[in-house]
Amino acid sequence: MLELRLIKTATDAIAAKRLAREALWLRELGEVPSLEGQLPRLLEEGIDAQGRPFLTIGIQEASGETRAFTNDHARFLSSLGKARFRAAEFEVSGKCQWMHRALSELPEKSALLQEAYYDCETALLYWTGPYVLSQGDFAPWNIRRFGSQLFVFDWGDTHADASPLDDVLHYLMIQRRLKTVPLLRRAMTRAHDFARVAYPEWSWRPRVIGALTMVYLLGVILHRGARRADPVVDAYWKLLEKRTAWMPE
Repeated sequence: MLELRLIKTATDAIAAKRLAREALWLRELGEVPSLEGQLPRLLEEGIDAQGRPFLTIGIQEASGETRAFTNDHARFLSSLGKARFRAAEFEVSGKCQWMHRALSELPEKSALLQEAYYDCETALLYWTGPYVLSQGDFAPWNIRRFGSQLFVFDWGDTHADASPLDDVLHYLMIQRRLKTVPLLRRAMTRAHDFARVAYPEWSWRPRVIGALTMVYLLGVILHRGARRADPVVDAYWKLLEKRTAWMPE
């Protein structure tokens, strides 16, 4: 299959950090047999003549994107999650610690976001589960198909110790303009099905699925700086306001 070369150049400090993170994960994941041929190959990393960091990556020529979350997507995320995996209680997980830190660093405090965080802690108290590697922006525009496999681009937001539902929920929710409660419930059902197949040894009662859905929504809001002018933040914020309508008892 034809491999194309793509050069990515950072134009500011934020882009440089994303490039460095992408290079880090491409190096590590390039050694995972179950992901072979499904993500870019890191070919070169350096500084160009203008002093800007750059990466050269090899990408497969693949067919168009699909909006449906298929068994191929589920299989890819299962392999990705197990590439960097640990079992932990929520309160000691990297995801929980990152959210706590991000909340404390917000320039304007929000009672809603703080309450949602405490609701996550309460619902996941004493629950031990898997925390996994997340691609960070698992969305149709970053994915192409070839045969029964996926090819996934853009690893600059990849992070470890994520909720195992983050990438599934992101794929199902981020591509829709209207983030309604019925849509969220359908996404939760699909994420529940994924979790039971990918991680069958863990308990996936409805309350856990609801709490991890709240973890996803809150995580996206905090990652985007909790700016209500951002349409995704605003939509997810409204879903948190309505959480009694979709959070299982």
